[in-house]
Amino acid sequence: MLMRTYLAAAERAHPALTRMDQVAGDGDFGDNLRDALRLAVGRVPGDATLPAEFDIVATCFLDEVGGTSGPLIGLLLRDIAARLAGSDDLDEALASGLAAGVDTIQRVGEARVGDRTMLDCLVPALDAIAAAARPVDWVAIAASALAAARATADLTARSGRASYVGDRALGTPDAGAMGIALLFWALAADRHPDRRDELPDPGEL
Repeated sequence: MLMRTYLAAAERAHPALTRMDQVAGDGDFGDNLRDALRLAVGRVPGDATLPAEFDIVATCFLDEVGGTSGPLIGLLLRDIAARLAGSDDLDEALASGLAAGVDTIQRVGEARVGDRTMLDCLVPALDAIAAAARPVDWVAIAASALAAARATADLTARSGRASYVGDRALGTPDAGAMGIALLFWALAADRHPDRRDELPDPGEL
């Protein structure tokens, strides 16, 4: 189950995500990501299709997680679920769903690339997918996503709660961007199980 893999990564990364969010937010992003995924994994039946899995998890984020990041992740996952449904090309459906999710997050969250948000992980990862040969090497995409998330340490927040702390967050990556990088980590681990040793340890973000 893809989301069980995402949960395992979120649990390993929980201390690091908490430290990151304490710098620029309430310090609860790690809790929210982990707890939403725990709840969602418990609701996904063993025979669920991938679109159903994404849709169930999206509903958990939308209905059960407070703050800003949880609902935005839920909207992203719901857009991916919609593109996966009925598609025979998993790579293209994932790419299309991620692109739709970016549009939704920009519209609802009113953030843009460079604002130090999850978009600063999503958009570079999408660019990497667009430039990649087919079939997509999701291990390489996960590496791009992680590099982009780490690079948010150099950005001054212009959107959301982190914007209140200004330059004090410089040097620390954005927790939301890192949470999205973990989604790409899970996709890589799920799509290329024989290459997990090429992926970094989520506990060492």
